[in-house]
Amino acid sequence: MFSYKFDSSKFLRAMIMVGLFVALGIVLQAFSIQLPLMRIGISPIPTIISGMMLGPVWGGITGLLKDMVGFIVAPPAQGSFFPPITLIQVLYGALLSLLLPLYRKPVDWIWGKIIGAKPESNKHRRFNWVAGLSARLITCYLVVATTQFINGALLMPAALNLLFDGQVTWSLWAARFTARIPQQISFLLGYPFLTYTILEALGRVPARMRFHEVALSRHS
Repeated sequence: MFSYKFDSSKFLRAMIMVGLFVALGIVLQAFSIQLPLMRIGISPIPTIISGMMLGPVWGGITGLLKDMVGFIVAPPAQGSFFPPITLIQVLYGALLSLLLPLYRKPVDWIWGKIIGAKPESNKHRRFNWVAGLSARLITCYLVVATTQFINGALLMPAALNLLFDGQVTWSLWAARFTARIPQQISFLLGYPFLTYTILEALGRVPARMRFHEVALSRHS
């Protein structure tokens, strides 16, 4: 018979972590730069970290609260509260933990069997720098970049079309997608690096002082 034991201490720690991530995300959002067609900032990073550390449920809750509370505390200069955009913020926290196992095992296998193997001839030595990259870094980049591409590059233009144009068509989506390409390139490069740096720093915290296991530490 299936039984589940509720861990109140773990639940409380998760709630504290979510509160901290939400507050940090709202603060970072206040320092974002609002441009006519886009916003430049790193406010999704706390939600991403929450999703990597706490799992899809708590990560999604972090994104939900960060968007809703952030709108109340510091409403945007243009537009209004819009549920599709809130859903995208939820996905920032929920997708990561779902994508992580999909990338972790293939990266471990490639780094262990192929990249990590010593080259037999001189012609392969020019690729040695790849073996020097951490498998955790590659996994983090793939997970965060995929999440950002889905949410920021694909879904957000559609949500903005609904908000400002009242409809989504291929031409409207393509126009907004094209206008946001420079922004998304900077996010695809910057978000994974920031996430990896923060997670690696948290991974150096003594185990007895951690709230939760750092997700990238579960590499084989």
